[in-house]
Amino acid sequence: MSLVLSGQGEKTSPVLRVARKYSAYLSYPLAICGLFWLLVLPLSSFSRRAYFSENAMMPGQVYTTFGTRSHMDAMDRVDAELKTKDRAHAVEAVFASIGLDTETQAFTYSKVPRIGKHAGTNVHGILRAPRSDSVEALVIAASWTTASNASNVNAVRLMAGLAQYASEQVYWARDIVFVVTDSGEQGIEEWLRAYQGLSTTSPLFVRSGIIQAALSLELPPAKRYTGLGLHFEGKSGQLANLDYVNMVQYVSRLERMPAYLHGMKDVPRRAHWWTKYTSATQLLLRQVRAQAFGSSTGIHAPFLRYRIDAITLAGLPQSDDPVSAVFAHGLFTDADVPAAPMLRPIGRTIEASLRSLNNLLEHFHQSFFFYMLPANQRYVSIGDYIPAAGLMISSLLLQAMHLWWMQGPDELRSDSPHTRIARINAYYALLRTTLPSSVGIILRVHALGLVLLLIPQLIASSVLTDTTTTAYLFTMALASISMVLHTSDIYWTRGIEWRQLKSIVSVYLAVIVACLSVMNFSLAVALFVVAGLPLVFTRVCRVDTRIRRALGVLLLVAVSPVCMMTLGMHVLGCTSNPFRVFLADFYSFGSLVYPLVCLVYWPVNLLCMIMVLIQ
Repeated sequence: MSLVLSGQGEKTSPVLRVARKYSAYLSYPLAICGLFWLLVLPLSSFSRRAYFSENAMMPGQVYTTFGTRSHMDAMDRVDAELKTKDRAHAVEAVFASIGLDTETQAFTYSKVPRIGKHAGTNVHGILRAPRSDSVEALVIAASWTTASNASNVNAVRLMAGLAQYASEQVYWARDIVFVVTDSGEQGIEEWLRAYQGLSTTSPLFVRSGIIQAALSLELPPAKRYTGLGLHFEGKSGQLANLDYVNMVQYVSRLERMPAYLHGMKDVPRRAHWWTKYTSATQLLLRQVRAQAFGSSTGIHAPFLRYRIDAITLAGLPQSDDPVSAVFAHGLFTDADVPAAPMLRPIGRTIEASLRSLNNLLEHFHQSFFFYMLPANQRYVSIGDYIPAAGLMISSLLLQAMHLWWMQGPDELRSDSPHTRIARINAYYALLRTTLPSSVGIILRVHALGLVLLLIPQLIASSVLTDTTTTAYLFTMALASISMVLHTSDIYWTRGIEWRQLKSIVSVYLAVIVACLSVMNFSLAVALFVVAGLPLVFTRVCRVDTRIRRALGVLLLVAVSPVCMMTLGMHVLGCTSNPFRVFLADFYSFGSLVYPLVCLVYWPVNLLCMIMVLIQ
């Protein structure tokens, strides 16, 4: 009540009086300061050097032995079995010959309900730990294809060698599970559902204990690898524990096969500060993209949904590698891809990582789960980057308060004590007249977003192609703009209060960004940039002519979901329509991007157009 009456000059607390006086001037600088805060994060003085919080891992304290003749023979057996059997049974035969408890899982899945069926096969083998009773387990996983659709048979070969190495040791305190799938992330998701007892269509009977950590391998065809790319983001912003990332980077450097974050190599220490800044900015942008929209490299992301710390190590071939140039396009069978002679240092890196994970006394918990990594072996904690989200949220809230106080005619904001009762009555009469219209517009626009969310489930698989998806989006955009024009024409003469509408939408968006920032900071920032900033600057100047209104609508169309996804598809080089990717990730992995586009981003964009068009 104090907040409502303060707009009519009533006596309120000093905080509200100061907020009322300066809110009109602070909203825009706060939004800009929030974005500038993000630009400070790549500075080396703003980040800290990484360290180990979990001392029980003792990384790098053992002598690695991977690479003996028996390990190489196990890798060669994969090639021999592939010549006579299909991929699943070939891997099963190799695992069985090593002495693992093996099982094959055949399954069918739909990327989207009612939209096509796909079949796949998973194979896993379990090495039972001689010093435990199968209460806990570690997982090494690989798919038959990489993210670029190249053969990943080198990872399967290395996995066979690691299984042979692990079977020769007696110090394991946890079971080690080796998983090979032919369906990428979807295959691992089906395997995890069955392993956790959530799937009844394709259950698993050979199982181990609780999975403590997982490691995914992705080694494209190459003669020589110069390093490893380390990926750690999940589908909905989940991150692996920072101790896990630091440990793998540490042991990889000891084995002369350094693991670089997202494959970006270190900048020389004596490089110019601008070179360091641009490199850190590029690395942070890659992390923001992967965290906000889901990592596209490796198959570690499904593990993070089940609170299992997981990362992917992807081999980095030389730029002029002859094998990579010939076999990187998936035009040959797995048996045709020559074995990489440089798998020994990668195997020893994984061996050292397994030994450190074997030393863990409990689940990862001491280090950060919320962080950003501007450079290798450096980090920015949540306490350093979350103020940017606070500034963005404050910008929306201050503008909402200011617009709520400024709604209605100027007579309602008089300070005269003689008209107090008349002003309060007129104010509530204004709310009774305009508030139902504002809420009705918001509900109508969100109903359209709900239609956008539900319709793709009913479309046949033969219809949902990249071309028809784009046509569908543009059709929805035209229908939305038609609704905007129709709604604006209806309320043009009714005198609906655009300040009230913008105030309600600003509070609504501020709450969503605030909740999202503690779950997925990158997605919260992306949502504020594409939806919050246009909302903040909507009607920042007078739009009293048709030309200005048309220009405002065109600017909002330029930042609409259709235009932004089309631009992102060409700028980021996506092979598939982002709309289809978001849709599949939503139904398969519970990603938040598609619901936010349908129920928040698109409606807010349409409401901004309505604010521009009405009086």
